[in-house]
Amino acid sequence: MSYAVSVLCLAASLAACAPATEPRSPSMDLATAKQSTRAQQDELLSVVPSAAVSRTRQTETSRALFECETGGFYWPGTLDIVLSEVADGAALLEQIKADWSAKSGWTVRDKRSVNGDPELVIVSEEGYRHAIEFNPERNALNILSSSACFQMEGKPEPGVEY
Repeated sequence: MSYAVSVLCLAASLAACAPATEPRSPSMDLATAKQSTRAQQDELLSVVPSAAVSRTRQTETSRALFECETGGFYWPGTLDIVLSEVADGAALLEQIKADWSAKSGWTVRDKRSVNGDPELVIVSEEGYRHAIEFNPERNALNILSSSACFQMEGKPEPGVEY
């Protein structure tokens, strides 16, 4: 299985476990949820010094939207940050933890990923969620995100890019 397929499968699996809360703003739509999620990923990336980044890959679309327990849907996305050889991924994970623990409206907890690697789970009061895993074998930070719940007309259609 290719790396991209593995990441997509893992993202879908983890996204399905995301908290399902209603948005604070009834006007939230797919475009707003997606833009906010990607902007938060960019903010997470900004903690990593540019000299420590070898390359990044951020999803622009998703072929799935997931249903929230209380109605509505959430958008899943990923950001893969491959670090330079000299970057200390574990220290960067700690820096992200310190920065985001200080943010109002966010909670951060440590855990181990399904692969046994160090991971942070960052959740907002609005329902945004980011799981950040440090993969020491690849010297990479993998961010699996899900938006807060939003409303849309109808149901998501299979094969459509969201």
